[in-house]
Amino acid sequence: MIVPATDMLTIYVGESKDVVNRIRSDHCSGNVEGSALRKYIAIEKGYTLNKTKRQRGCTRIRLNLPDLGIGEQAISDYLRSGIWKLVFCSTKEEARDFQFYVIEKLRPLLNKNLRNWNGQQHARYAKLLTELTNSIGYRYSELPGQTKSPGVYVLYHNKMP
Repeated sequence: MIVPATDMLTIYVGESKDVVNRIRSDHCSGNVEGSALRKYIAIEKGYTLNKTKRQRGCTRIRLNLPDLGIGEQAISDYLRSGIWKLVFCSTKEEARDFQFYVIEKLRPLLNKNLRNWNGQQHARYAKLLTELTNSIGYRYSELPGQTKSPGVYVLYHNKMP
């Protein structure tokens, strides 16, 4: 297991009701439609996105490439080569709110959505942030087993996409 070096870039902060599964299934696998992080990585890599309306009204988002698999694999490879830190929260609501505290404090490069967080939780969130930043960093292959726990994660990488 690896602890990110100080020269690592803070790329992205997110939350989930099942934090480990979110990293494994939606971010490090899948496609740009299932993950805001994957969309941000695609844009940083210079890919364009093709958006079309489905009959049921929602928008389908795909990479605008002749072979989608090549672009999606490049995104997966980048995400899998990063370092992930995570902290578990008491509830999914706490995780959702705490992520905005972390975004404010760490200023990750790719987070576009900034929101206010519950100021009454400052002491709790400061403690959780210390746990998060001092936690073990995991490579994709080293992520802990399925936990089904809510939490917040941070992606660190030694290079931009």
